[in-house]
Amino acid sequence: VRLLTEPRDWPAADRPRRAAVSSFGISGTNAHAIIEEAPVEARPPTDTEPDAPAVLWPLSARSAAALPAQAERLHAFLADRPDLPPAAVARALGTRRTAFGHRAAVTGGDRERLLAGLRALATGAPAATIATGRVRPGTRTAFLFTGQGAQRPGMGHELRAHYPVFADTFDAIGDRTGLDPAGAPAGADADAVHRTEYAQVALFAFEVALFRLLESFGVRPDVLAGHSVGEIAAAHVAGVLDLDDACTLVAARGRLMQALPEGGAMVAVRATEEEVRPLLDDRVALAAVNGPTSLVLSGEREAVLAAAEGFAKTRRLTVSHAFHSPLMDGMLDAFRAVAEKLTYRQPRVPLVSAVTGRLEDERLRDPEHWVRHVRQTVRFADAVTALTAFGAGRFVEIGPDAVLTGLARECPQTDDAVFVALGRRHGSEPTTLVSGLAQLYADGLTPDWTALFPGTSRPDLPTYAFRRDRYWLDAGVALTPAPLTEPGPATAAEPAGTEPLRRRLAAAPPAERAALLTDLIRAQTAAVLGHAGPEDVEPDAVFLEIGMDSVSAAELRNALGRALGRDLPAGAVFDHRTPAALAAALHAQPAGAATDPGGGADLESVSGLVRRAAADGRMTQAVELLRTVAAILPGFSSADGLGDLADPVRLAAGDRAPRLVCLPSPMALGGAHQYARFARHFQGRRDVLVPTVPGFGPGEALPLSVDAVVEVVVEGIRRSCPDGRPYVLLGYSSGGQFAHAAAEIMEKAGQPASGVVLLDTYLPGDDGKDELWRQMFDGMLDRESSLGGFGTARLAAMSRYSDLIQDCLPGALTAPVLFVRPRESFATGTDDWRAEWPAEHEPADVPGTHFTILEDHAEATAAAVDAWLTRMPAG
Repeated sequence: VRLLTEPRDWPAADRPRRAAVSSFGISGTNAHAIIEEAPVEARPPTDTEPDAPAVLWPLSARSAAALPAQAERLHAFLADRPDLPPAAVARALGTRRTAFGHRAAVTGGDRERLLAGLRALATGAPAATIATGRVRPGTRTAFLFTGQGAQRPGMGHELRAHYPVFADTFDAIGDRTGLDPAGAPAGADADAVHRTEYAQVALFAFEVALFRLLESFGVRPDVLAGHSVGEIAAAHVAGVLDLDDACTLVAARGRLMQALPEGGAMVAVRATEEEVRPLLDDRVALAAVNGPTSLVLSGEREAVLAAAEGFAKTRRLTVSHAFHSPLMDGMLDAFRAVAEKLTYRQPRVPLVSAVTGRLEDERLRDPEHWVRHVRQTVRFADAVTALTAFGAGRFVEIGPDAVLTGLARECPQTDDAVFVALGRRHGSEPTTLVSGLAQLYADGLTPDWTALFPGTSRPDLPTYAFRRDRYWLDAGVALTPAPLTEPGPATAAEPAGTEPLRRRLAAAPPAERAALLTDLIRAQTAAVLGHAGPEDVEPDAVFLEIGMDSVSAAELRNALGRALGRDLPAGAVFDHRTPAALAAALHAQPAGAATDPGGGADLESVSGLVRRAAADGRMTQAVELLRTVAAILPGFSSADGLGDLADPVRLAAGDRAPRLVCLPSPMALGGAHQYARFARHFQGRRDVLVPTVPGFGPGEALPLSVDAVVEVVVEGIRRSCPDGRPYVLLGYSSGGQFAHAAAEIMEKAGQPASGVVLLDTYLPGDDGKDELWRQMFDGMLDRESSLGGFGTARLAAMSRYSDLIQDCLPGALTAPVLFVRPRESFATGTDDWRAEWPAEHEPADVPGTHFTILEDHAEATAAAVDAWLTRMPAG
């Protein structure tokens, strides 16, 4: 053993080389490590690399601005290494590099095209071979299975030639149905694929084979839907029907339809369902609702053509039969006889039926569903609505042509969605598939790279292209020495630079004003979160996903309020999920809105008088003043009196059941922002949604009764759970009483909650806790600055809800209850501070006080709730 004092050669021997490394601390500590050389990996020759008909090169970075540098670095490296196979490069990029949030993918069939794509990405030049995007945590993937009309001769031929998984599945279906690789029966003309009896089987074979190929690549859906015959393919891959029964069903469907007399007509019209409904009768049916104004009429030819004449935009479809119309009635009995002999199972993957436009389970196992499926309207638009309610924001079309992605785009709920078609009528099938996978990767769906590009070689590639920033301070030059003077009096003014900004906003045209607001929000967000600059915050970055919590959200809200010279709503950041959305909301808000910011004891305002009364210990007078103000404001006695309710705010997304629907406290501090820290525990694991409690904004109506409150809460719950998945209600403080009352209503309506969580909820009417209530109000005022001040509207709403809470007594409830209490008191001078719940419940004590269980101790509170949810029975 010798001490290494200078570099020296270390020749290889017949045993692994080993060395000892010691690090000596000043206190005498010695950290000693023994290292051994790594075994030499056997590298296969590059000429054994499997052939890939098309390749994608994935890149990622921590910001969108860093992606071009990544592309430039990789291009420079690969340009001098023509011996590296493109597939091996793809495999190495996918398996040996971290996948960050901002992504790009370059596709091509050969090295030259791939390098050209890298060059275009590096320089910002447009190129059809580039896909860019960013990861959207919690976004679910919906697979859409195309219906009849998308078929084409030879579909799947190229995929079958290059991908054994596709070929094996396609051939297995062909063996059961008599279909050959051309999509028609053996010996028939290729154009026979357009005959209904062959088209439906061929589509089924193509779609199931494509699904199995994607599955082998590690690309799987969260939810499924199909258009007409496509729903049978969806049902099979969901596990409702095994392959034999699915082939039997789809073959019988096509054969029996083909046997019907030809005739009839189908016409696509640009109209709403309300406009065509008066025209429907026993000769004209509504075959499909593909979008808000995209319908298909079907039935007897003369009647359908006459009905379509009244619309400005129509297109007659080329079909042999009038599907989904009364002309299908002749085959229903024979088809029912086939359907009743099959075995149906519970779906393993959630499936939205286009027959009902809803997520279905038991209905799919009823043979009569598949009979109605032949005859009834295809409600594809309703199915898309249900998919988006389920959380789908990524729609992947499984079919030989891009049909459903175009239809889904027309649905207003999909404005922010990504649409990917994996098959197209023209072009190379493998190239279309790989280009689609590139789009999915850019949106955050990562495939199994070793399955997509099989092989063993993983060449060394360039490391991350770090952005270099200089942080050294430049030394200043003192021209002359100056004595230190005493500070003089100063008056607080508006932040520097805000007045020019306001003038620019006032003078700018609308489009430029929106851009200025977006830039301001990005800059302030970067400052709050500690980023180097606004370029690190994308306009469509979701606040919660980039690290915003309730504290930083309050800082951002207050900074924006100061810059703009207006009071912003307490939930501004979480009510508008991205900088772009918040900018749009601020752009739409009048500059002088929200003129009662509160926050001081100005005796000219109601909120100022309330503060002065509270500070002087005159709570009774403060309460009476707010009660009087609330009586003057508009009121509502039912949810119908509110018009359009705001959608629930989604704070976290995940697949685990049950989801959490959280009701905020109907107090001045209340809002979705209360649950921001709490919800971070569940991100990527469980949905967390917060319905809106009305009345806390300027000009909003206040509830006139407990029934009105509970009705609005119930509507918020239903909007949070449109797909029928299990849910648990959670209420904080006095919000727990309304959560319990709403759970009682939902049980009676047959839509029970799986459980109810009450976070430190005090029962009403406890006269012994007057001092506690006073100190609770003081605690709210102590936190007022985090919301920018309690205006008159928030204080008056709190007064009204406080009065209604006295009449909201808990009733009988079957669902289990978790009652969470803090271990510490926020109050002083009183021993009677702990909340009690008289009904049966499971108790849980967590660190913190009434306020901090959702602030500094939010993680511990969330962990206690999550543990209880995990112990709940499945379903």
